[in-house]
Amino acid sequence: MTTTPLTTGALIPATGSALFDRWTALWNGDFHDPEAFLAPGFRIRFGNDPEGAATDEIHGPAGIVAYISDFRVRKPGYRFVVDGTPLVDGGLGQAACRWYVTRPDGGELSGIDLIEVADGRIATVWSVTGLRRFTH
Repeated sequence: MTTTPLTTGALIPATGSALFDRWTALWNGDFHDPEAFLAPGFRIRFGNDPEGAATDEIHGPAGIVAYISDFRVRKPGYRFVVDGTPLVDGGLGQAACRWYVTRPDGGELSGIDLIEVADGRIATVWSVTGLRRFTH
């Protein structure tokens, strides 16, 4: 994980990468101090939610931690990885990055997340998951 500080200034590439590192660590079960990188009014929007969860009702750091904790119980052994370098638009306060997850059975899922940043913390995540990972 990067040690770049999460500041309240303009969104820069190093901060975007640091936020994606923290976001990915959260999905891998690191629930330490989510308030440090998630805004109090945090929201997540799944572009496709194959499990049919009421994810629009997830609010704040505690809400996403509870959701991910439950996900990890139902899907043990999943390992999330940032795939590449996040693309940061400091003017819009947004960053986007591909990711993939390996499953214990050797399968993979992939997706892309777009994060909206406010005051140096992730305010909203738009996330789309797929069944295919391009290797070329």
